[in-house]
Amino acid sequence: MNAKPSGTLSIYFCGTEPCTPGHAFGPAIRPHYLIHVVLDGKGVYKRNGETYHLKAGDAFLISPMESTYYQADTKEPWRYAWVGFDGMSVEDLLKRTCFGNSCVYFCPEDEKKKEAVITRILGLLDSFLSPGQNSLTLIGHFFQLLGSMQEQEPTSRENYPRQYLLKAMEYMNNNYSYNIRISDIASYIGVDRSYLYRIFMEEEHISPKQYLMRLRLRTSASMLRTSQYTITEIAYSCGFRDAAAFCSQFRKATGFTPSQFRGYLESETKYAQHSIGETF
Repeated sequence: MNAKPSGTLSIYFCGTEPCTPGHAFGPAIRPHYLIHVVLDGKGVYKRNGETYHLKAGDAFLISPMESTYYQADTKEPWRYAWVGFDGMSVEDLLKRTCFGNSCVYFCPEDEKKKEAVITRILGLLDSFLSPGQNSLTLIGHFFQLLGSMQEQEPTSRENYPRQYLLKAMEYMNNNYSYNIRISDIASYIGVDRSYLYRIFMEEEHISPKQYLMRLRLRTSASMLRTSQYTITEIAYSCGFRDAAAFCSQFRKATGFTPSQFRGYLESETKYAQHSIGETF
């Protein structure tokens, strides 16, 4: 019953049910994951001795092989839609969502957010029921559903600079190979360029431009460890406009050209090892 799923992520089935007053299911155990989204009405979800009162826009997660119970309200019975899913990557995926720390999602008192969650689950349901359904389309709808249920964690104003810094670093780590500008990074995180500069100087003691260059040089130095890549390939892969620009920046940082540095690495000299660890 609890055989390990073979795929990375699979959508097993979707459905919807208008419940009669007081209608209940369980206690029961399911062999896979389920997410129920409340479309309207109210009800309760019970798991591990805890009771959760849910309304339209809220959702609850059922994990494999755990006993759960849920019941519609006697006066305003809920109508819900659900999706059953599983896969080898699901556990790690859910850790990055609103279900990482809780089995329930409480929708904020915001009609737009509630509408977004309900629209996503119904879109997933429509796609599942469509003739010739496409698994990638289903998974796309599923990710959109999870994305619409992200909770806004309260952040004190004192933590804003650190959050902006981490978001900027993440952007650079994911995009250093492209021709990105500092203004692009500032725009992405929602601050002006001068404020971003101030955050980096206060937190990291280097400018955003210096951080980006250091990231590119560190990555290029790692790629120089193997003869698999040409200098030109490394230059373009690390976001330099051409090999000449890469060589110029690399020599400025290390005192050696990339080719010379690779030679030192191949001979495993102490200087080469020191340069990798200390220069960048």
